[in-house]
Amino acid sequence: MNEAAAEKIASRLAELWQTSRPTILERMAALHTAWETLAANPLDHDARERGREAAHKLSGVLGIFGLPQGSEMASALEEQLKPSAPLLPNDLAGLHKRIAELDAVIASKSAQ
Repeated sequence: MNEAAAEKIASRLAELWQTSRPTILERMAALHTAWETLAANPLDHDARERGREAAHKLSGVLGIFGLPQGSEMASALEEQLKPSAPLLPNDLAGLHKRIAELDAVIASKSAQ
């Protein structure tokens, strides 16, 4: 690939990031809301599923925008939110920390 083609691709990805960013932030808001609901009621299956779906969608898209670490983090969140086992207090604390870390990764891309 020549330099002009690479620049064109980079430019197009930057445009796509700007148009996709609101959706990405909505998915992060859904993760935050899910965590808040689960912190109050760890057995809330709907909140857990909404959070898992948001994490799944983030996992799929963040790598496209040069955030493979964010994609991996979202995938870990998705896995943690699967309804295979109850969420314990330590799980909820870890979930909150991972969401904050993912926020930071996304914010770093937004600041570029």
